[in-house]
Amino acid sequence: MASPKHEQGSRLTRPWHQKLALAALGTLTASMVWAAAGGAAAQSAPRITVAAIDPALTAGRGADLGLIEQEAENADTTGTVLAFDTRAYTLAAEASGRQAVKLTAPGQYVEFTLTRPANAITLRYSIPDAAAGGGIDAPLTLTLNGKRSSTLTLTSKYSWLYNQYPFSNDPNAGLLHSDWWVTECGCAPAYTTPTPTFSTPFRPMHFYDEQRILLDHVYGVGDKIRVTVPAGTNAAWTIIDLMDFEKVAPPTRSVPHSVSVLDFGADPTGSAESSNAFDAAIAAAKAAHKTVFIPAGTYQVNRHILVDDVTIEGAATGTRSSAAARSRSPRRCRTARCTRGSASTASTSRTAVWQSQRSPFELRDRG
Repeated sequence: MASPKHEQGSRLTRPWHQKLALAALGTLTASMVWAAAGGAAAQSAPRITVAAIDPALTAGRGADLGLIEQEAENADTTGTVLAFDTRAYTLAAEASGRQAVKLTAPGQYVEFTLTRPANAITLRYSIPDAAAGGGIDAPLTLTLNGKRSSTLTLTSKYSWLYNQYPFSNDPNAGLLHSDWWVTECGCAPAYTTPTPTFSTPFRPMHFYDEQRILLDHVYGVGDKIRVTVPAGTNAAWTIIDLMDFEKVAPPTRSVPHSVSVLDFGADPTGSAESSNAFDAAIAAAKAAHKTVFIPAGTYQVNRHILVDDVTIEGAATGTRSSAAARSRSPRRCRTARCTRGSASTASTSRTAVWQSQRSPFELRDRG
């Protein structure tokens, strides 16, 4: 490594274009210092990412999902950006990009700027669990171009797991397996003297949920979408991780060469249980070599739905569930969340709702 003296000498002999670049950098640095001292700093430019990284690094990889994503930490905000963190059981570690924005007071917000037209958004967020578990609901104000649009109801009823596998919804529970090795103490507590104790909640995780919102019309490039903590909120804090933007097509009324779940008794209002209707439609479509069509609606299912070697058509034109696209092996949508066919596991005793209002449809845990 060159010494400081050598470094200084080398600067004196830099070519003119390097000196010009350094001069420009000095001017930029001075401008940044002026802004930090109270000058009018420019707002954050909208920044699109893919899984929190530059899209150039993912070009040509993966499927085109027809949406774009912005991380909250790159947006305009009056909240606090959580520091980058990879430690397990922390809100930052489970956030996309290991960072998110924490809003702790009424009036604090995160504002995104559209980079292409959109009429639908997906918000990934977290709010606290109830003290005894089971989750809470809390409001969040949605504003479009400075005009209040609606009040969203956020919930933590479908998140917040604790403890050892197979996990618990009780934040105050003791170890589920005291005879297992525990990294926090580097021991098996049941065979250790004195028996170690652990603070609760023990190993909090699964903090985040998503909410999908269909906007009143298509908004254009440069339009602002803001989420704000309203006065009177019962949530001690609200964390915004990211927002997805999509221009979705109107619901499709029918799909040629398909079998509709409605023909087998599925209830699109979500009032009646539709598991048997889904099973019957899937079996009929498979036998007839057709696809399964799920019209717009909300469908209640209370058990696994097995999608095997059959294609699922969603409610939007040209939309198809990737998990069911002629799958060669059984795929299970297992109550928690099943978006575009990606499966995740959760308690099989819970009731779920399959929402097929727009692309993509989803299977959502009802607790």
